[in-house]
Amino acid sequence: MKKIDFYLTVAELVKDNPEVRKILSALGMGKLITPEALQVMGNIMTIPRAAVIQGVALADVVQAFTDAGFAVVNGEPSPAENLTCQLTSQVDRSIGLPQGHPVSLLRAENAGLGAVLDSIAAQLSGRGVPDAAIVIKALQDFNGVRAHYAKKEELLMAQLYKYGVTGPSQVMWDEDDEIKKELGTLTRAVMDDADNVLIYKGRIAALVEKARGMMAKEEKILFPLCLRFFTAEEWKKIYRDFPEMGMAFVEKPAKWEEGENWAADELGKVKGLDILAGKILLPTGELTVKQLSALLALLPLDLTFIDAEEKLRFFINEGRVFPRPLAALGRDVAECHPPHIVPVVRNLVADFKAKKRSSLEVARYIMGKPILVKYMAVYGDDGEYMGTLEVVQNCEHILEKFGQQ
Repeated sequence: MKKIDFYLTVAELVKDNPEVRKILSALGMGKLITPEALQVMGNIMTIPRAAVIQGVALADVVQAFTDAGFAVVNGEPSPAENLTCQLTSQVDRSIGLPQGHPVSLLRAENAGLGAVLDSIAAQLSGRGVPDAAIVIKALQDFNGVRAHYAKKEELLMAQLYKYGVTGPSQVMWDEDDEIKKELGTLTRAVMDDADNVLIYKGRIAALVEKARGMMAKEEKILFPLCLRFFTAEEWKKIYRDFPEMGMAFVEKPAKWEEGENWAADELGKVKGLDILAGKILLPTGELTVKQLSALLALLPLDLTFIDAEEKLRFFINEGRVFPRPLAALGRDVAECHPPHIVPVVRNLVADFKAKKRSSLEVARYIMGKPILVKYMAVYGDDGEYMGTLEVVQNCEHILEKFGQQ
């Protein structure tokens, strides 16, 4: 009888036993063995973990392989998976983590999100007519997930790229975007007309389940990977950037004393630098570094500069349109965008370098606000490409001013 070890990854099992594909497909787990899934997730996903995520009883999986002539070895989650895959016990989920640790805060957000999703599901269950007011309010609250996803994407998933772990980030980032897009569409629809709650009942229910699935993926895949790879100092840097990204579903987030002390020390080091009093000579005058910093802070814009090597080197985030953590400094521009946007960014930069164009302007509504985004190539006096500047501006107050005239 052939042996199959469930502690091995799906990619390893499929490679050694092609019959595994057929068995998993019959169990309704076919999405796990597509070429794309095997490439991005298969090298970290085990069958027991996948069964939990996809809601398939592990006993049924073991029985299916047994019926196919396999002797199943380790037919249960490994001790590590048992520890990281628990969703029912807050104590188990946070074991070994200090209060206020970034993962503990993200789990607290998921607990709050779960309550919001429960309130929506309760209204949509059964054959009765849902209370539109409750669903609308819950969907509005649900939009807080954008801050949660921003922290996950900018602070956790982007950091995983440095360790060569790209699969979960690529998949989750795209799914996050799908959830946010559908959430925005449904929220606008029900706010325009409360009767749309009943019309879109099925879509709202499907979105709730998709969000629950993402919570499970974070708990079972993303958080364990981050805890495995990130250093103590990297966690402190992540904690430092949490306030910039905003908290969701948690009124009074716990403080991580170690992280607080580290962030205060780092800020003190910057403020104590002698160079801040030094002067920068420009063609039209001179400024101290402190003066320049103060002037930039007054601009109601988000400015982001990537250099000729496509590394993010500088930003100000006074416009507060898109969150931008300090941890993003030094990252490749590809690590700062969702995977499906990366080819667009690469092509734009290539055009700037080749001088096919020198700017691009995009105007669109984001969360109901008119946002203008302009990308400009930066060239030196000799015409050499130095980098790209992104300028983001919320034009809402400008349009209001013109509307008053």
